[in-house]
Amino acid sequence: MKFSKSPALTGLFIFMSLALAGCPSSYQKLSTKPVEKVNDHVLTSKQFANQLARRLRNFDALAAKDPNNIHRIKEEILRDFLVKSLTLDWARAQSIVISENTLDKEVDKLRANYPDDLSFRRALALENLSFSEWREELRYSLVEREVFKKINEKVKAPTEEEIKRYYEDNKDRYKRKERVFLRQIVVDEDAKADAIKVDLKTGDFAELARKYSITPEAKQGGVVGWIEKGSVDYFDPLFNVGSGVQTIKSPFGIHLIRVEKKAPASTLSLEEVKPQIIRALRAQREQAEYVAWLDAQLRSSKVLKDYELMNSIKVDTRGTND
Repeated sequence: MKFSKSPALTGLFIFMSLALAGCPSSYQKLSTKPVEKVNDHVLTSKQFANQLARRLRNFDALAAKDPNNIHRIKEEILRDFLVKSLTLDWARAQSIVISENTLDKEVDKLRANYPDDLSFRRALALENLSFSEWREELRYSLVEREVFKKINEKVKAPTEEEIKRYYEDNKDRYKRKERVFLRQIVVDEDAKADAIKVDLKTGDFAELARKYSITPEAKQGGVVGWIEKGSVDYFDPLFNVGSGVQTIKSPFGIHLIRVEKKAPASTLSLEEVKPQIIRALRAQREQAEYVAWLDAQLRSSKVLKDYELMNSIKVDTRGTND
């Protein structure tokens, strides 16, 4: 689980107002009222509002007020709570439990991504999460992973015939355009480019790239790698040149380029793409298995949603100077 800063609403507050909450006692009563119930799991209006506020932090002030965005996120919260509840119930029935030791190890692993505890706590604060809330979300993600693993035990590996059929049906995906393998030196002045051209007559291209090139691939001796025709417009002229160093100008500077290899247009063979076909077929089967599993859980569960209450939860944004 990672955290990301949300610059969109920096300097803005998001607060939720619950309609009909005219006094503290009525607000308290309304805030504990369920927006959604799935079997014995309850999502209260307060919890719903907090989740909505958290998700809206990823939007700028204008987008956060857009009724379409608000409605879509509200529906996402209901759907996510439904799936989470069904997942937890099934995990319990299957005796899938995440031990405290396993959870602690995962917590330590993720906290190690931060330079210190203060940075970690700040990341939690940005997401408006307490440590205990974050820890429980992490526990659920581990449960979810084990549930998926259990569901996918039924998924069979594709046969050779299925792989071959998929390849024939999707052959256009595996067509490869004409390609060139490039190595380059990029500088920001014509004078530098002219001086390097002289050095290239006796010097090593890779060493000169490491020494003078201003682009990231300089560390790899200027290796750009394979480029398909039509993918980078200012490289296209290279498909019609012979050996030797070519000079091209682009928004990034002056390029001294050597074409090291050329490959004609071709279609990848079945053996070359077989691993990705297997992954694609397995992903299709896993998705189908998951949809069937989810449908079965829904049919055997009791789900109640209070759309009137959900719609009464309002959103507003306030700037720091309001």
